Amino acid sequence: MRRHCRRESGFTLIELLIVVALVAVVLALAAPSFKDFILMQRLKGINAQLVTDLQFARSEAVSRRVEVHLKFRAAAGTPLSCYILYTKPAGAADCNCAEAVGARCVPLEREIRTVQVPTSQSVFIAAIANQADNFAFDPRTGGIAIPAVDFIVADPNAFSIDTFIDGARKLRDTVGLSGRVKVCIPAGSNVQGDAC
Repeated sequence: MRRHCRRESGFTLIELLIVVALVAVVLALAAPSFKDFILMQRLKGINAQLVTDLQFARSEAVSRRVEVHLKFRAAAGTPLSCYILYTKPAGAADCNCAEAVGARCVPLEREIRTVQVPTSQSVFIAAIANQADNFAFDPRTGGIAIPAVDFIVADPNAFSIDTFIDGARKLRDTVGLSGRVKVCIPAGSNVQGDAC
């Protein structure tokens, strides 16, 4: 009688350890670029929401027949950056997007929309330097009205907002006098797109 020796198929422990080590090396090399990819997608998503809200505020001003104001709060020293869309009757105070729900605007029905971006998201929203931190959409024309400031403004015919991670990853939204929004890439930013 002949015996047939069957050889078991499978992987040895050493082969499995080599595969696990190779996978670990590939993941270690890919993880930083994947994290940066996620951060850039978050930046683009938050900026897209801002552009949508700017267009929404413009349409709300026209449909409600009242000025719709936008006010931005810078991130420096706070746990978030934010903006708020609201109506402002004559003599009323500005709303504050950093306040808790129910305390942002008095009376409450003035608040249309508030967006808060926690610093843990690593993305910030702020009006650019050398301009006011708020503006309004005119209900008759859909254009913008920028409050007067006591210093020289870079462009008195537009209002600009930066959405950024850092100086090298930044998007700028500029609202012109007509109320139209233009997205561009400021100098020093390495994000792909049209330069400002």
